[in-house]
Parts: sequence; C-alpha cells; structure tokens
Amino acid sequence: MKRNERMNSSNLLNQRCLDWLPIGILLSAALLMIYPVILAPTTTVIGWLGDNVLYTYEAGWIAEALRTFHSPFLDPKINPPYGLQLMAGDIPYAGYILVAPLTWMFGPTFGYNAHLFLTNVLSGLFAYLWVRQLSNSRAAGLVAGLSFMLSPYRLAHSYGHANLVSTYPFPLFFWALDNAIRERPALKTLILLSGATFLLGTASQYYLVIGLCCGMTYAVLTMFVRRVRLASGVWSSAVAVFVGASIAAMPHLLTASSGVYRAYSTSSTRMWSASPMNFVVPSHLHPIWGSVIEQLRPETLWVEKTLYLGIVSGLLALMAIHRFDRSLVWVGTAVTAAMLALGTDLHTGNVPVQPERPFWLPAYYLHQLPGINLMRIWSRFGIVTILFISLLAGIGVASLLQTVKKKSYYFLIAGLVIILVIVDFLPGRLEHAQLEPRPIDHWLAEQSFTGAVGFWPIVNDTANYFILFGRLTHHKPTFAFLHPEHVDPSFRAFTDLFGNFPSDSSVASLRALGIQYLILERERFDGRHAVEWPVVTTWLNNTTTASVVREIDGFVVIELKQ
Repeated sequence: MKRNERMNSSNLLNQRCLDWLPIGILLSAALLMIYPVILAPTTTVIGWLGDNVLYTYEAGWIAEALRTFHSPFLDPKINPPYGLQLMAGDIPYAGYILVAPLTWMFGPTFGYNAHLFLTNVLSGLFAYLWVRQLSNSRAAGLVAGLSFMLSPYRLAHSYGHANLVSTYPFPLFFWALDNAIRERPALKTLILLSGATFLLGTASQYYLVIGLCCGMTYAVLTMFVRRVRLASGVWSSAVAVFVGASIAAMPHLLTASSGVYRAYSTSSTRMWSASPMNFVVPSHLHPIWGSVIEQLRPETLWVEKTLYLGIVSGLLALMAIHRFDRSLVWVGTAVTAAMLALGTDLHTGNVPVQPERPFWLPAYYLHQLPGINLMRIWSRFGIVTILFISLLAGIGVASLLQTVKKKSYYFLIAGLVIILVIVDFLPGRLEHAQLEPRPIDHWLAEQSFTGAVGFWPIVNDTANYFILFGRLTHHKPTFAFLHPEHVDPSFRAFTDLFGNFPSDSSVASLRALGIQYLILERERFDGRHAVEWPVVTTWLNNTTTASVVREIDGFVVIELKQ
C-alpha cells in the first residue's frame, strides 16, 4: 500500500512538473508583450502618453487609498469639496488592488506595468487550463493560451487601456458557466460562476455587459446541445451570475445616482462598428509584415479595431469543429460576438456601407436599452470571438496530435505549431514613452500651503490626465475630470469660472473655490485655447488680486490673494 502511495505521489509530482514548461512559455510570452518597459518599469509605459497616464494615476490612487484607509472609488483631493468619482470611468479595480503592494514599493508606473504583465499571464493561463482539462493535452492548452494572450487585440489595447487588456476573467467566466449549466450544479460550482462574473465586472464594465450578452447565447446553445431542461441548473446559474454581476457593478450603480453618466447617441457610436475585414487583417504592429499591412490597408482606429483572429489559429479551429462536442456552442457564441462587434450597421474602412439608409444590425437595437446606451465602442465584443477561436485552436491541436503515433513526431509537430502561433502573433514595433512627475509637480510637493491648485487651460484629455497623475506627487487639492463624457458637476463649475479670465471678478470666484495657486501653461495662451499671453501680462501688471510667484518649465505660478 505504501509503495502504491509513493508511486501515486511521484506520478502527481511529475504531472505537476510537466505544467511548468508551458507555464514558463506563457510567462516568457507575457514579458515579450511588454518588452519596451522591462529595463525601466518605474518610468516607462507602452504607447504614447495619453490614456496610459490616466490608468497609471488610477493604479497609484487605489494603492494610496488602501494604504490610507480611504475609499478607492473617490479621490477627495480632486474637485474639492466633493471629490472625484473614479467610477465615472472604467477601471480594473480588482487588478489594481492585487498589485497595490508593488505600487507602494515601486511607484504608480511600476504598478501599472505590473498589472499589465499580470493580465497577460492570467489571460493565457486560464485559457491554457481550460483546454488542457478538456483535451488532456498540455500542447493544446498552450496553443489556446498563447493564441488568446498574444492576440493583437490585447497588444493594441496595451497602448493605454488597462481595463480592456484585463481579459483574464473571460475564460474563467465561460468555463464556470459551462460547468454550471447542468442538471444540478454543486454549490461550489455556482460560487465559482458568481466569482468569475464578479471578476469580469471588476476588470471592465464593458466586459461585464459583453460577457452577459454572450453568456446568454452560450447558455441557450448549451441547453439546446445538451438538451438541458429550463427548470434545472439554468435558473441557479442565472442567479449566480446575477449576484456576481450586481456586486461588481455596485460602485458604478452608486455613481449613476450622481448624474455623472451621459448616454451616447447612435450617431456617436456608429463609427466604432468593426468591419469584417478587421477580423482577418493582421496587425500593423507585427515586426515582419506589419509595415506592409499598414501600407495596403491603413487603419486609423487600429487601437479599437484590431481584431485579427490569426491564420494559424483559424486553421486549427476549423480542424476542431467536427470533432468536438462543444463546437456548436463555441462557434455560435463566437459568431454572436462578431455580429455585435460589427456594431450598429455594416461598415468598411470605417465608413458605413449605407450612410443614409442603413440596415440596422442587432447592436443598434441593443443600444436602445438603459445602461447599455452608455457603451460607445462595439468592436470590443470581438474579444469573445478571439477567445473561442483560440480555444478551438487548442482543441484542433489536440485532434491533430491524436493522429500521431510516434512520440518523436508528436513533439516535433507540437513544437512547430506552437512556433507558428507565436510567429503569427509576434509582438513588435511597440512604441513607448517616459512617464514621470513634471517639475511643476515636484515644486508643488515642496510647498506647505493648504489651499487648492488650479491648472489652466486644460486643452485636451492628456493635459487633464497629467493633472491627475501629478496629484500623486504633490498631494494638493486640484481640479480635473476622469472621463471627457462623464464629467463631475464640480469640475464643470471650475471651468465655467474662466469665461471672463483674466479679471478680478474671476479671481474672487476662484478664491471662493479654495484655490490659492493658479498654474497657467504659457504656450497654451495663444488666442485659441485661451486669451493671448500679453492679455494676461497686462492684467497682472494692473491688478492687486494676483501676482506671479515663479515660472517652472513653461508653467507660470500665480498666487491669488484675498
């Protein structure tokens, strides 16, 4: 008996050791996806400076809030006295909470990059584990994991969308849903489904809506294929999903009561409809043929509309369709997601095929529903199509390897397929930028005043995001918005005061808001974004309500007097 136990333990250990090779490959591929920041993770981010500045601030604030026992969903130093509601945007708050210790130790930029790396690893790992369980093949699982993790969709969104790179809950959600839709699912199974739904909502509210819509398709198709009765585990699964979704969405639901959210019109969402070509055209970021793709079919909205499924993954997926019991469910869900990714009406080259008299697609009618009309970019549904093509690719590899008799051929074919998948999705040509606090932020951090700081003019989203990011350094109250469409009333009140600036009356109003220092970006006073700078100079020479303190790297510090 003891000998058998030792043999079983030894076999179990050997099986676990075998997992380390594919997991090691996934870890290496995850590093490859962020290679520009590896040497300087505390000061470098992928992409040009824009949305990544915002998401770095959010990583920093959530870590700071946890350390100081504040709500991570409200920054009291922004837009005083009400504070900034972070749920006005789409924040991967669970992931940021998880990497908070790293953010404490190494700073917000490192926390942002750590979260990016974590989402890469987990996205590949969970797809790997699901397919490995279904196929009993590590090679199959690895192909699925690599296909999903390295997908150009995820690479494109690594340019600044920390929420949309957080795709790891999708394989967990559909895996748990698949297990739960049966005659009498165990309580543990329902808890796992609820938890996976919760993770989906904490990663992105977009993904929660996408998961719920595609999850209904998955459930209906599963009931049809398995002939599951409606009165069986389907209802308990629906309750589990509802509980997880409600908890994840609670911060957003509470924010909705403040009137911050603004629904989008069909005209503003229409341009974000994907084209069928977006699913078959490789990414222009590819290091080998990306430049050719960019010349043949330039895509101005490539960050949102890169949906390439992969020629290798696609061919492998075709091999699985006739040999897998979930093929109808997976293909049906993938097609549903692709249809919704096409948006309100059919587009080609970002132009509607029928601009004046469109034939409305299902997404148009879905957009009429309350809550869903807060969604703007339909192409994001394509991530579900990418997921199931990746999973089917793994199953296709398992089917292919089952026909191989010789062990040496088995490893040769498995290795060749894995290499082809990596080459097809090879990351490359990634832009990167340095992200550090500005000199004006360091100067403000050295000052001991208690009043608020107002930056003006705020000419675009990126300028606003630097105000948020700088607040992590100087910790002074200031004014900014989180999302350009969902703006706090307190920030609107701040901007309204500049209608007659510069004047003594505007200074009095700014002082009433608690602003002690006004930071003016000189080059933006050009007659277009604000009055020309000589107008400001003339006013400063003739007023007793304000005076210049100093100028730092193009920012003129004005002290407002009582």
